[in-house]
Amino acid sequence: MSDETVIAPKRGPGRKTIGKYRIEGILGEGAMGLVYAGRDPDIDRPVAIKTIHKHLISASESQDWLERFAREARAAGRVLHPNLVTVFDFLQEDGLPYLVMERVRSITLEDRLVDGKALPTEEIHAIVSQILAGLHCIHGVGIVHRDLKPANVMLAEDGTVKLTDFGVARFTTMDATGAGMIGTPAYMAPEQLTGQEVDARADIYACGVVLYELLTGRKPYKGGGVEALFTALRDGQIANPSEIVPSLSTEIDAVVAKAMSIEAVNRYPNAQDMRAALVAVLPSADHTGLVNLVPNARPQAQEPGGSGAGTMIERMSAQTLNTVEKQLMSHIGPMGKIIVRRAAARASSPEDLIEAVLEEIADGTDRDGLRTAIERAFAGDRSQVSQVSASGIPEDTIRTLADLLTPHLGPIARVLAGREAKTAASADALVQTLAAHIPDDHDRQDFLRAVKRTSP
Repeated sequence: MSDETVIAPKRGPGRKTIGKYRIEGILGEGAMGLVYAGRDPDIDRPVAIKTIHKHLISASESQDWLERFAREARAAGRVLHPNLVTVFDFLQEDGLPYLVMERVRSITLEDRLVDGKALPTEEIHAIVSQILAGLHCIHGVGIVHRDLKPANVMLAEDGTVKLTDFGVARFTTMDATGAGMIGTPAYMAPEQLTGQEVDARADIYACGVVLYELLTGRKPYKGGGVEALFTALRDGQIANPSEIVPSLSTEIDAVVAKAMSIEAVNRYPNAQDMRAALVAVLPSADHTGLVNLVPNARPQAQEPGGSGAGTMIERMSAQTLNTVEKQLMSHIGPMGKIIVRRAAARASSPEDLIEAVLEEIADGTDRDGLRTAIERAFAGDRSQVSQVSASGIPEDTIRTLADLLTPHLGPIARVLAGREAKTAASADALVQTLAAHIPDDHDRQDFLRAVKRTSP
């Protein structure tokens, strides 16, 4: 919704289904509405389901609200863009409208700003440029967000920025008869605050305020209520970002000032123009514009003086490294490549690398699937059992034992052989340790007989 929704831990929802969707809990609740954690039973897809509190819809206005909500939902549903939360469905039940959309594993930009510090310029570039890409998409189909603010900007785990609440903001702003002013005054354009007709340039203004806050760690206008904000807007006097953060250039001051012009006609006419201006004055992390926005992806520095010697980054074949990168990228997006290379630069064995990579995956099912896929990649790279024995066991012996263990344990056998060889006192001790990993007694004896047959 477009109020200050509080994201809360899941709790008992009080209802089991909305339409066909199973309800798993409540993600957040605010003055305007409720956000459920749901699941589409047909394809087992997690979804978020938003609705408006029933007391805000009077009987006389109910049909009008539902019709307008449905029109906005259809408009949002036609918009598919990586920087927008995708709308899957719209339904009505017991006189209430529900918007079904993708559930994003993320934090909000508001969460990112909680300490009140300015963000690195590369990160600001990545965030704002993606916000503007999302705005350009919704503006192209006639939707004005009207409530762009950090709480409505999601930072997904793969570094992608996603705008939310764009599907209902225009509707709620126009029709908030009993709920007071909808929107957040600190981010609202002057024409929006005064109740005038607004267009896409109101979102440009809001994006300018967000940019100012990211650059300086504070909002351009201090508190004091809506009346004080009106006065500040009328005077139009704010400190330039470079006055607060001296390392910033006057060029970025000009971008902010143009976006936040009091008169809409003096702002950037569209999101693309503002994005082009931003690219010209702010450095980006790389050509993709993505930086590490992943909350749980902890950058890992290389050991002092370490060149990667003896680590997986040196020992892995390029093909295996590429396969592991692709596996993680399929789960968390482009940041997966960076995370794998960082882990490989520190890991001394395949299992160390696997555990480091799996730390970035929260879901247990995803972790199990990813572990199997990476183990399979290592199983196909016979070089990974080389140079792992600190006890003098010949590499050929380790490879042979891994091959004999594979029919019983699958791809993990090669990883296990390499790991156990590092601490085994002898080849015989290694055989017994590997045999202990086979749960079935008959299979264990088959393995030991096979080892005996291959021994000199």
